[in-house]
Amino acid sequence: MTSKKNKFWNLCISCMPGAGQMYQGFLKRGTSLMLLFFGEILIANMLYADWLLCALPVIWCYAFFDSLNTNSLSDAEFSMLEDKYLFIEEDRNFNFNLSRIRIPAAVILIIAGSYAILENMFYIFEDIFNIHFKSHIIYWIMDYCPRFVFSVVIILTGLYLIKEKKEQIDNNGMYGNEKDRI
Repeated sequence: MTSKKNKFWNLCISCMPGAGQMYQGFLKRGTSLMLLFFGEILIANMLYADWLLCALPVIWCYAFFDSLNTNSLSDAEFSMLEDKYLFIEEDRNFNFNLSRIRIPAAVILIIAGSYAILENMFYIFEDIFNIHFKSHIIYWIMDYCPRFVFSVVIILTGLYLIKEKKEQIDNNGMYGNEKDRI
């Protein structure tokens, strides 16, 4: 593995989620944290759901303190660390391990999609009562339809994840294979 880096520069660079890990040579871990941080911003922006941004401080703090703690390990402990993605199991097939996050992800997707649909319905009802031009119909189609479709996809994905886990539990017993435990 790589050697430990300068503590001052690590502190400065760690202010960007994932950059501190990358600076230390943990590219997979840093990439995972950056994608998680900026992906949440992108999704919140696409859904016009500012409440999703409340998790950003948690992700930022985790990335910041993880980088500082990793750099403060002894040389022996530091050399034993492996560079891994946060949510991906690396094997020959490079599969995404859903078994650890299936149910939480499903619940989050269902709540986020439901909220987005509800929020968009309020916008439409607000616009219906203030209609002045027929061009509003085109605006509704161009602005609201993609959000509704995206919201429905999120809900259906969440329901699918729950259904798959239920079928897996029914087929394999409560815990199934050791690999599939939550």
